[in-house]
Amino acid sequence: MTGPRLHGTDGIRGRVDSHSGDDESALQALIEQRILSSRAMRIIGEATGLFLVDDIGESPLVLIGWDRRDGNPELVDALESGLGAAGCRTMRIGEVPTPGIHHAVMICAADAGMMVTASHNPATDSGVKLFDAKGYKSMPETEEKISQLAWGLADGSHAAPQECGNVLDEIDGLNLYRNAVQSRIVELESLFALEFDAINWAGTIANPGLLLDCSGGAGATWLADQLTENGLAAIEVSSRLDPINQNCGAGEFSPTQEWKVSELLMEPPEHRLLWCIAQRLENNDGVIPWTPGEIVGAALDGDGDRCLLVEGTSDGLKIIDGDRMCDDIIRASVAMKNGEWKMASSIESDLGLTADLKRLGNHQSITTAVGDRWLSAALWPSSENRDIESNEIPRLIGTEDSGHLVLPTLTRDDTNLWGMVGDGTATLLASLMARHVITHSDVKTGFASGWKKRVSIKPSVRERWTGRNDLADMVHSIAEEWCDCSLQRIDVEGEPALLLMSGQLEGLPISIAIRNSGTEAKTAVSIRFAKGVLADGEDLMETLVEKISEHLMP
Repeated sequence: MTGPRLHGTDGIRGRVDSHSGDDESALQALIEQRILSSRAMRIIGEATGLFLVDDIGESPLVLIGWDRRDGNPELVDALESGLGAAGCRTMRIGEVPTPGIHHAVMICAADAGMMVTASHNPATDSGVKLFDAKGYKSMPETEEKISQLAWGLADGSHAAPQECGNVLDEIDGLNLYRNAVQSRIVELESLFALEFDAINWAGTIANPGLLLDCSGGAGATWLADQLTENGLAAIEVSSRLDPINQNCGAGEFSPTQEWKVSELLMEPPEHRLLWCIAQRLENNDGVIPWTPGEIVGAALDGDGDRCLLVEGTSDGLKIIDGDRMCDDIIRASVAMKNGEWKMASSIESDLGLTADLKRLGNHQSITTAVGDRWLSAALWPSSENRDIESNEIPRLIGTEDSGHLVLPTLTRDDTNLWGMVGDGTATLLASLMARHVITHSDVKTGFASGWKKRVSIKPSVRERWTGRNDLADMVHSIAEEWCDCSLQRIDVEGEPALLLMSGQLEGLPISIAIRNSGTEAKTAVSIRFAKGVLADGEDLMETLVEKISEHLMP
């Protein structure tokens, strides 16, 4: 039996619930109803194990980590059982941020790692992400093979050997990750020519310190303390007593959000980080306690692989998104005469970042599909060679406006081989150090932000949108008529259901993209104008969303 791929943009995700049917119906429930049961997870584990045995050989070692969700203990047990049935050795590493899997795989020389998480999704959801022996997330061709093995197991057309692989003693993955964070500080010190613990953060971070929101995830237990111990005063604002990702974290923010002080004082915000900032304002009698440009807070998502900053303005706050942080890092590095960069950015990144990169020098820019795995892949020496060899930190960076930044890190301390990993803590460290350089040095101005907006149609029947059907042709015609210009369709690897249109409006670049979410029942419409385009983007967005919704809404 064959069936649809179980994986989305970033692993498998679904609402955790029990399932009383057989194996096949458990997988159907995952596809059709987004229900992830222990039965489905066991099949996924078994199929993944079979793939690894076939690809690597007997008894591959698989590390298992997880985040803080009520449904995860049973899912972890089921995953381990399935991997064992396929003949894998398994080792649990405990509750860790997702990038902790990358580091643990490298340190333990494991054959693979699996992270049980649903990232920024609600606490009622969970899922699983697969990492290979190089610490990279799985690619579609691997996921397709695993999916077909799972469907074969479900209908009995393919039987696992039931070898009951060994379960090894659990190790402290969080401690490994905390050590890796200290190593990242050293790596970034060399990039910016700084000593982290000697930095005077005045003028970069608002007094009395950085408000840190780890979304109640693994970072909430220690990250603020570790930063403070290294000389950067930080205060955790999220609580592990509340469900993960509930009214907190980066997942609740949009890259373009702004808030006026009057708005924050009028009604207490539900978001924990904003609420704490509002408390600072009230305690200061409504007088803004920061200088424009200072960083007031930072938000990671629940599994710790994304970060967004909150910057103070003259009359409020605004989000500093991944694109702006990427630009800051490159600008600060260029100011230190650190050579040319290779940057990968997604189809949703600000046109100002990509169109104006040459202002900083002869830097290379690559456009990729949505998802940090595609950012990493674009920065590899080649698809066959994922080892990046360098005696110093490579000038490589990948960015998504959602706060996914992919940065180099040593595979092991005693080598000159580097890997790429999306890590919210590393993003935070690099961005703040770059801001310090920018604040205290003669640095070129940042890119001129264009206009952009993203609207999700949900719920949507994603099967009705292929990016190449009659509906896509209709949308293309509507967009060309509205823009009064020709729009070229562009194919992007990893986005099979994408309609990406690019052209010139008023002599300046524009981009329109419609794509299905890989994790939820929604279809996103994204419009980007370069700085200077005077057309009404809101009107175009309203037109496209209305027409597409007529066909995609249930």
